Amino acid sequence: MPAPEMDTMTAAAGEPWPVMVLAHNEERRIAACLDSLFDGEPGRRLEVFVMANGCTDRTEEITREYAVRRPGVHVVSVAMADKCNAWNVFIHETVRTRVPDRDVYFFVDGDCRTVPGSLTRLAQGLRANPSAHAASAPPASGRSREKDRRELLAARALVANLYALRGTFVQALRDNRVRLPLGLEGDDGLLGALIKWNLNPTLGGFDDSRIEPCADAGFVFDSMSVWDPAEWRAYWRRALRYGRRRYEFRLLAPRLKKLGLPGLPAHISELYPESHKLRLMWDGLHTIPNWVALRMMRRHVK
Repeated sequence: MPAPEMDTMTAAAGEPWPVMVLAHNEERRIAACLDSLFDGEPGRRLEVFVMANGCTDRTEEITREYAVRRPGVHVVSVAMADKCNAWNVFIHETVRTRVPDRDVYFFVDGDCRTVPGSLTRLAQGLRANPSAHAASAPPASGRSREKDRRELLAARALVANLYALRGTFVQALRDNRVRLPLGLEGDDGLLGALIKWNLNPTLGGFDDSRIEPCADAGFVFDSMSVWDPAEWRAYWRRALRYGRRRYEFRLLAPRLKKLGLPGLPAHISELYPESHKLRLMWDGLHTIPNWVALRMMRRHVK
């Protein structure tokens, strides 16, 4: 899919930039996330859609109260607690009915905050690289931020916390009826692969130029507190998710290379019967959660 050169961005034409914010039970962080978007882009008009998926806390209520002060904020209430489903709803429903035909779309996780000017930097990255379908931002916080930052920039990778998609690529996702599998943990990994495959996985190799990493953009998040037992439980659940995403992609990638986009399952668990073919690999301290994640996938089949 060719990507025409972007002479002007949507905001330059007077239209607001559309921003998707994924939020599941983010009552403690959603207001700070929204503040960072508006404070970080003074003079820019933003149309922010908070995809509140399966929330059982006050996330939706807080966002609606925020929208009274910021009319550009909208709550999209999604019953299913699934980030991939919420992303699908935004791409195939929200974009089509509320913000169609824009040059650029931004994507943010509701538990993080954007570095000032990051949306502008991502838009500039797309303008500077006409062949890119996406622009990505590195982390600006975290204990391993320098290592993570170097790896993202070198690999031209994409992480779900903050990125932008060119409007023509969003249209191609809709035209090709691309939906992320429900239950998938590595949504950003799959999306990054689809971008580098130019939506044609059967061709094989990646075209890294399809993602433009923007060193001057970034996002920050709250670091884990070692004194809070709840944080340790959250850390363990996150380690299990990271283990599962690795195994899921090992099942999904060969299928997509063989079948192309039709190989995308409706739910990632459809591939779990093949998990018996996977082998546990040594990964230091992460070996234990990896082993548990693999057992969970196999038990799901039974």
